[in-house]
Amino acid sequence: VEPSVVSYTTAVGACAHEPSDPVLAHEWLQRMKSMGCSPNLYTYNTALAACMDGKLESTVLGSRIATEMLDAVDKEIKANTEGVRADKLKSVIPDTYTKTLARKLMKQLRENWRNGDINMMVAKATVRVPLLKLVDFDRSKAAERVEQQMKEAAALKVESEEDEEEGEELVKDEEEIEYAAVNKLHKEGRR
Repeated sequence: VEPSVVSYTTAVGACAHEPSDPVLAHEWLQRMKSMGCSPNLYTYNTALAACMDGKLESTVLGSRIATEMLDAVDKEIKANTEGVRADKLKSVIPDTYTKTLARKLMKQLRENWRNGDINMMVAKATVRVPLLKLVDFDRSKAAERVEQQMKEAAALKVESEEDEEEGEELVKDEEEIEYAAVNKLHKEGRR
């Protein structure tokens, strides 16, 4: 039987129950991706929930999972702007519960730096960034950003095509010059 997103999410969910095992939850997430099965919103939320054990290592892992989720969101939004709509059960767009989990992980991070497990400035500059992006996520702004990236990519493609056309014209011009030179030599040879 081929594992599905539901069976993988269930495996990740088993890692979220007491005692939680965030490392194993992340391993299941990676295994799922390596088998060609894309995690959905529920898979990511379950993996984030597994990181709520108060340890710095779990908070860092939660931040890594948040980064992976944000990357998947960008891919989904790009696909949506290209006309490929994701099924609601396959979507990775953060919901209110995702934002709640990210806030809890940020509180956990704050406790980690208060306990001296991590420097506050380092925590704010690294671990906190993807969690904050999840909390502040706005679908319409993300769609605008991806659309802008696509416009820039299209402009680069047009520019490269124009350069390619200029190169082809240059080759054509060189061929005409060579032909004219050979023709001139041929005519002069007849005289």
